[in-house]
Amino acid sequence: MLEWRHSQTEPDVTAYHPQDPAVDRTQPAQAAAALAGAVRNRLKRPPPPLPRADGALLKAAAAIMLLGALATGLALYLGHREVPAEPVIQPARIGGVSLLVPQNLTGAEPDDTSRLVGMVRLRLAWPSLGPAQNGPDGLNNRQRLLVTLSPPDKVNEPQTQLSVYARFLTPTVWSNPGGLVVRGFRKGSPYEGDELYVSVPDGRGFAARCPIEAARAGAGAPDLDEPCRVTFRHRGMDVNIRFPRAIIADWELMLGGVRRTIDGLIR
Repeated sequence: MLEWRHSQTEPDVTAYHPQDPAVDRTQPAQAAAALAGAVRNRLKRPPPPLPRADGALLKAAAAIMLLGALATGLALYLGHREVPAEPVIQPARIGGVSLLVPQNLTGAEPDDTSRLVGMVRLRLAWPSLGPAQNGPDGLNNRQRLLVTLSPPDKVNEPQTQLSVYARFLTPTVWSNPGGLVVRGFRKGSPYEGDELYVSVPDGRGFAARCPIEAARAGAGAPDLDEPCRVTFRHRGMDVNIRFPRAIIADWELMLGGVRRTIDGLIR
């Protein structure tokens, strides 16, 4: 009985065997080192390529930015361009008629701001009837109109002009394009060397004198002297036009255009 109690109170003793594995304390450190190495390798890898959709989006964004920059530059350029200066307006008075004449129609110098009194001269390009500017070769427009506005004079009335011309005309009559008829002047007359172009039936609508030399020169010859001339009455002023013979067939367009130009000047 005593022997059994002793065995119950004594602790158990386990025998040690050399073949049992020992506890390895270096395993946690090795695992940490392996994890750090894996992280470093992961960071060293190049980033994966963007999906095609993202690449297209970036290209579209770049194109939009480029177009925006170009539009901004164009807006700045247009905003800072030199605006053509408005032509200087010169007041004029012819008899009882007051006019406002753009200086670029007179051919005057830009610094000439004097008031035009008694007479106005206009230099108009044909057929635009705008300012007669110098061309790229330095010469003036080859077809231009020189228009002079002056107070009315009885000698310029159509009936008076025709009666004066009639005394020196030859009997020969021939037709001309534009519905005009042509008469020559007698030798020794004040108008020798000229031809008279008149509208039918009586010449009241148009009666212009042109040198015969201008007709013989042909279309290819220089026509810078505006050799033909016609005078008529309009809005209480005498209007004298010197013009190239080459445009005489367009006399109705010429007279109508000059009349409208003058109407635009009257204030």
